[in-house]
Amino acid sequence: MGAETDLEMVERHVSRGEAIIAVQRSVIEQLSARGSSTTDAEHLLMLFLEIQSQHVAHRNRLTAELGERRLPSEKKP
Repeated sequence: MGAETDLEMVERHVSRGEAIIAVQRSVIEQLSARGSSTTDAEHLLMLFLEIQSQHVAHRNRLTAELGERRLPSEKKP
């Protein structure tokens, strides 16, 4: 098995980020149900969401770059 590509790595980061965000949302729900403060957990969720948006933006850039490389080159007159 070969080394993972940059796109595979960022896809893994996006997938893992989605899982982390889901867990954090669950933590907030549990804290709220117990009547506990959710302030710190909500701040952490915001941080996770910011990081996730960076992962998604990175994936989008890589996907666009790969798409551009696959397009046939246009010859200008």
